[in-house]
Amino acid sequence: MEIEVSDLKYSATVWEVKRAFAQVLHSELFFNRDAHKSRPVNFRIQFKKEGGPGSLPNDGTATLIIPNRKLADDFLRWAFRKGNHVKVSGKKVWLRASDKRPSRAMVESLKKTPYMDPTAEEERVALVGRIGKIGIILDAIQFGVYYRRPDDPPEANRRFSNEYEIRRTDTFAGKLCFDYNHKLLRIEMGNSVTEYKSTHIVTDTDNIKKVAYGVNAAGAYYVCFELYCPPRFERQEMYRSYTGEYSKDNKGFRERLTFLDKPHQSVGPFAFQLRILLNDPSGKNDLKTLCHEAGVRSSGRVQIDTDICGFYRPETMRPVRAWIKRFRWPVAFQLEALLRNGLLNTGEMLDLRTDIEELHGEDPDFAADVLRHFFEKLQSKQRSETVVECFNNTLAKDREVRESLSSEDADAPESKGTLQCFHVIVTPTRILLEGPYDTQSNRVVRKYHDYRENFIRVEFRDENRMAFRWPKEVNSASLIEQRFGTILKQGVEIAGRLFRFLGYSNSGLREHTTWFMSDFEHPDEGLLTPDRIRDSLGNFSNVNTIPSKYAARIAQAFSGTDPSVRIRRDQWDDQLADLGTKPFWHTDGQGTISVGLRDEIWDVLVKAQPDKAKLILKPSAYQIRFLGFKGIVVVDETLEGVYMRLRPTMNKFKAHADDETDAEIEIAKAFIYPGTARLCRPLIMVLEDLGVRKEAMLDLQNLAKTVVVTASDSMGETINLLRKHDLGNSFGLRYILEHLQRAGMCMRREASSPDVMDNEFILRLVKYAQHHILHEIKHDARIPIPNAHQLVGVADEGPAYMQREEYKDKEVFCLRKSEIFACVEQPDGGEPLYVKVQRVRAIGKPPDDKLCFFRNLRNVVVLPSVGERSLASCLAGGDVDGDEFLVIKDPTLLPTTNADPASYDAGDPRDIGRPSTIDDICDFLLEYMQSDVMGLVADQHLKIADQSSYGTFDQDCMVLARLCSQAVDYPKNGVPVNLESMPEPLIRAKPDWKKSEDNDPRPSDYYESTRALGALFRNFEIKPPHAPESSYPNGPPGAPVTDPPLSDSISRVLRPAILRRLGHTDNTDADVAALAPLFEHYAEELRYICLTHALAARADVRLAEEEVAVGTILAKCTQPRWRRERMHRMRVHAGQLVKGIQRGRLRAPTAKDAGEEELVGALRRAWLAWDYGMRNRAVFGARSFGLIALGVVCEMLDKLDKLDIVGGHLEMDEVGEHDDNENVEDDDKLEKDVELEGEMSDKDVSIDLEPEASPTASELL
Repeated sequence: MEIEVSDLKYSATVWEVKRAFAQVLHSELFFNRDAHKSRPVNFRIQFKKEGGPGSLPNDGTATLIIPNRKLADDFLRWAFRKGNHVKVSGKKVWLRASDKRPSRAMVESLKKTPYMDPTAEEERVALVGRIGKIGIILDAIQFGVYYRRPDDPPEANRRFSNEYEIRRTDTFAGKLCFDYNHKLLRIEMGNSVTEYKSTHIVTDTDNIKKVAYGVNAAGAYYVCFELYCPPRFERQEMYRSYTGEYSKDNKGFRERLTFLDKPHQSVGPFAFQLRILLNDPSGKNDLKTLCHEAGVRSSGRVQIDTDICGFYRPETMRPVRAWIKRFRWPVAFQLEALLRNGLLNTGEMLDLRTDIEELHGEDPDFAADVLRHFFEKLQSKQRSETVVECFNNTLAKDREVRESLSSEDADAPESKGTLQCFHVIVTPTRILLEGPYDTQSNRVVRKYHDYRENFIRVEFRDENRMAFRWPKEVNSASLIEQRFGTILKQGVEIAGRLFRFLGYSNSGLREHTTWFMSDFEHPDEGLLTPDRIRDSLGNFSNVNTIPSKYAARIAQAFSGTDPSVRIRRDQWDDQLADLGTKPFWHTDGQGTISVGLRDEIWDVLVKAQPDKAKLILKPSAYQIRFLGFKGIVVVDETLEGVYMRLRPTMNKFKAHADDETDAEIEIAKAFIYPGTARLCRPLIMVLEDLGVRKEAMLDLQNLAKTVVVTASDSMGETINLLRKHDLGNSFGLRYILEHLQRAGMCMRREASSPDVMDNEFILRLVKYAQHHILHEIKHDARIPIPNAHQLVGVADEGPAYMQREEYKDKEVFCLRKSEIFACVEQPDGGEPLYVKVQRVRAIGKPPDDKLCFFRNLRNVVVLPSVGERSLASCLAGGDVDGDEFLVIKDPTLLPTTNADPASYDAGDPRDIGRPSTIDDICDFLLEYMQSDVMGLVADQHLKIADQSSYGTFDQDCMVLARLCSQAVDYPKNGVPVNLESMPEPLIRAKPDWKKSEDNDPRPSDYYESTRALGALFRNFEIKPPHAPESSYPNGPPGAPVTDPPLSDSISRVLRPAILRRLGHTDNTDADVAALAPLFEHYAEELRYICLTHALAARADVRLAEEEVAVGTILAKCTQPRWRRERMHRMRVHAGQLVKGIQRGRLRAPTAKDAGEEELVGALRRAWLAWDYGMRNRAVFGARSFGLIALGVVCEMLDKLDKLDIVGGHLEMDEVGEHDDNENVEDDDKLEKDVELEGEMSDKDVSIDLEPEASPTASELL
């Protein structure tokens, strides 16, 4: 309804008028805040004429549009009553119903969109207006590097080497302006009279570390920007044509560039620091204004002298690169990393030439390690330390450690499940090098393990190392095709060795991460090239005309897996028929294995990961890769011996006959633990629209918050918290606490024991774990659901039994349509919990007198194999090849409204009509980099669902759901999502629950969401924990330790057991001091982890020791997916370091037949290491070093106790080590249980779970 407003003050702005009407319309008279899904009404104020007398804002009249007719009538009735009025700027206004009707589009828009507080928008518009008028004219633009001369005194400022300059005689060099909405500085270059295109230098404001300014010898005013990474380069037409359609006119009109011109191409990858000279000194005031509004730190006036050193001229680079190629490749890689990552310029590198050559001649392996540590030291060296001094200090320390370590202190042998891998990061302008560090292995690399230096990981990322994101006005197609396409198709030379594209895993595709290799001679197979290795994987003739599917099949060989057993051709078959009908097979992706084969696989996994040996329960299912098969295999107790049966839906390509005679089963994941069920953003949004009240979810969040916050009050709850959230696994924190609890230790608030935990590091680890969980609960809405589980789905094989001749006369118990079975049991002990559910019927414990496939399956949810459509396909389009589902008990989370499952046609794959070449696969990968919009589509879905009053039932959300399905299928069918059809958000502002993704959130960019996600986000605040400076690799040590050795509560509670086993508890100072080299070795590797896996490659961004020990990264990140990826890599890397110390240097035995002497020896060494860590706990690394040792102490004590029981040697289930319950990377699905931002993370079975009282099936509600 339209209402006319008159008698306004001419000076009143539209913002003031809107605020005045909101006070009434959003008061309790017209708005019930407690109603389900209530939100303040949105309305529009529009002046009839912009500008009144004397250019005032209005002419005294306006129009008020209220989308709800009843509300508008009620408001007018209220306004016409005596004593009621609306005041704008202190003056009453007159109202009357208009004869006009607002357009249906206007009414619909107001109904759907949320009300925005006008104050923040008013401030934004005013600020943008002021800043938009500022344009600073530049005389020169220079790119270079900051450096110090060897003879400069420590207090001298750095100098700037001008490596590339833009200066023009026909016009000014450029104009600097600030884009407030996109938070970036832009330098526009070009002559608008003689040129038709302009070139831009663009940098985000958070990429600017600091700004300094001064006056040079010629009197020109200069400004120096210190950047974290290179700026972006763009080009656009100055006088482009317009169609009049905003969406078309503002799409892709700027082209992303790799370099500005040919001279810039050679220096750009190395010299990206920016210096500008102002045309007019008065521009410095405007620049200060821009920097202030942009939030850029200014160092004030600083004298920075400028030289032209030519560090990166071609004639300088050629001899340096020729010199690097002379070294063995691991050493050459580290040298090139120093150069490419900007840590040394060519002059500094040549200053080290003699020292490096001598070191390489002495021991190339040692030289590579020294240079790797030098790489880390350079990023945190003191200002007073020269490059040469830094190198010499690093060398001296590494040499001292090496000479002090005995041969017995060697690291544990490298597991074949991981490899020390070199990493290459290709950005639009640079090639960055990292590593080597531990990375999960795959089938191909394991086969050629002795030649692993010939395989590298190559990632394609933006300049800040994160995934590509660009605004819609920027077209990056040419950059991706030219820059990345050249490397994919022609290879990349690293340190004199040419590496060419080999393949990628399916998760690697989504991360834009690939495997490259260099050719090498194999003694049996001859010259191996990428083509030969790909050809050896199998026969892909059935899919090789479809590049995307061809690549997906090859990708199976590059999935991150663990090796297990090898089986002969007579120990498996692929003749097991699928159940159901195409395309909704009930058994899509599922096979079966015998109990004997299950046990053999588990024995191999336990040998590689001894911490799992103490588990009583063995997996009921494995996710596997085997030859050309992929999917899940479930235990079938009717199979005898060692045998596996596979189905046609598991077979993705035909393996070579020779490979089938003896093939390895690769394990992508062993489903041993029941997963913790959690809500997530998409699920919360859907549940709210299906009738679940936000109060129910707030209650869950409050409960979860209470559980987390109070967990540190007791030892038992702390242990449970770590178990449920898989934290501290790499360092065995949970196992240590369990042992200490058994020994009688308690937390401070417990009164159960006088032995109270006083170890500040462990208490701080608990705080870090609590913060990690609270961050997920608040910012990601990942809220644990009590008495609920996340279980892998498997299909009931009962109907397959009925088809077998030997069971035709037997009564087989099968699940009927809409029935499920689940039995949850903790693998380390506990009573099995049979599940009885509502919404779908469940049978509880199956009857004893019938043959039943799933009777003894644990920690899986068994789905029926009858009906026209599989139950899995009704749950977010799932199947049973490893998808996991939620089983929920809480009745408050059961929807009151049901919606039929959607069904989307996958469409025909893109077929090129001829056999694909590797160039076709590369072309698909390049297209995928441009068209991978899964996260964007899912994010858009969530934003529109929040903004629209119709929620997820909004038609735009329905369109986005269909596009999500297309995006999921894109990696296999090769048909990208058409972005032209993707709906836009309804308003510019984002819901406030997305603030966590913004490093500098501004009020005008967000609105207060009225949905459950908004309420959950605002429900509580969290304060980050603070570690001491000594917890950071570049921090100073803490105060010296003055306590007597082993006087802490942990040592006291362990003393009786230590005395019984060792005959003493105190250590000599000499014995403890002898561990210094071992600790130094560990600390250096820990520093490298803290540097390598930080979210940004910056000297001021490092991981704390506590973060590595817990397995989290607390820093805020605009891309949560990138943060999760870094966390995963850090955990793998740290886990291998810990195992190397435990199994190698502390020589903790893992064999089941370990004797008392061996165990006592390991206990003695570990007790000394624990003592060393506690005495030196003020030093970086010592606290976690002590924690590793403490884990070995606890393990050896437990094993010795076990030895006393069985007598002689360890048997059966070993006790001892911590459970590393981290999910192995599921390359095919990219860890579906970890959501892409906005993507549904879990398959949701909306069911109720309760303990089974009887075997009778429950009734469907």
